[in-house]
Amino acid sequence: MFFVFFLLWVIFNSRLTLEIAIFGIVFSGALYAFCCAFLDYSPKKDLAAVKRIPKMFRYVGLLLSEIVKSNVALIQIVLNRKIEVKPQLVKFTTPVTGPVAQNILADSITLTPGTITVLSEGNELTVHCLDERFMDGIDDTPFQQMLLTMQEEGMAHDA
Repeated sequence: MFFVFFLLWVIFNSRLTLEIAIFGIVFSGALYAFCCAFLDYSPKKDLAAVKRIPKMFRYVGLLLSEIVKSNVALIQIVLNRKIEVKPQLVKFTTPVTGPVAQNILADSITLTPGTITVLSEGNELTVHCLDERFMDGIDDTPFQQMLLTMQEEGMAHDA
C-alpha cells in the first residue's frame, strides 16, 4: 500500500523531482503508518493482496470471455426473428460463502448480457434470464467454480 500511496503522490504532482520524491516518501510512510494503526491494516495484508493479483486477473479474463459468449447468443436472438424468447426466473442455492464473494458472483451474473440477478438472500440467488437458454448451468457457473477455488485457497475471504 505504501507504493500505491507513493505512486499516487507522484501522479498528483505530475512530475518527479528529488524534493517531490522525499516529501512523497515521508507522506506515504505517514499515511501507511496511520492505516496500520487505525484501519486494521498490516504488511501481511499487503502481501496477501499481491498474491491475489494473478487470480483476480484470471477472474476478470473469465468474466470478459463469458460476456463475449453471452453477447454472441444475445445477438443471435435479436437478429433471428424466428426465435421465440422465453424469459425465466431461476432460483438456486450457491455454495459460495461470504457476502463479498456472493456479491461478486451476483454482479458477474448481472454483467453477462441476458441475465440479471434480481435477489440475493443468504446463499440463494434469484436470476432473471432473457431466454431459457441462458439458464443452462446457471447454478454451476464458471464464476462460481472459480470463486469456490479461491475460497478453498483462502483468497476470497472477507477482510
